[in-house]
Amino acid sequence: MKIFPPSKIYLAQSKVLQPENPDFKPGLGVFASESIKACEIIEIAPILILEFSDFIETKWNLLFEYYFWLDDFVVLALGYGSMYNHSKNPNIKYQISKKEHTITFTATKDIKKDEELVFNYNGSSNSKAPLWFEKRDSHG
Repeated sequence: MKIFPPSKIYLAQSKVLQPENPDFKPGLGVFASESIKACEIIEIAPILILEFSDFIETKWNLLFEYYFWLDDFVVLALGYGSMYNHSKNPNIKYQISKKEHTITFTATKDIKKDEELVFNYNGSSNSKAPLWFEKRDSHG
């Protein structure tokens, strides 16, 4: 497993907003500490792979919002991996390697210093489908 520690990013108060939910308070986000070029690898982080059977007796908790939910398994990204926020206009993408137990985050366009790094939680940069927290927030 090859890990690529991030040297061009930092954690700070997120600037991601949800206009449809004025009560939403963003948490932490990942930001560029210097310019990042399109196609540049930002981070290769280790992951924990969980099978759906690991959740049979588990109650919903805060950790569920940090998992990457895939068709056959669930991943918890370590490093900064689970701290990147969602946007329908992403500037990064990710690739999971189950074999290597890693997740790689790559810039999809040039990113300026102090810009927040975000990807589309739907897994596709083009998807505009509402997410679990958007559905939950819109119904009270």
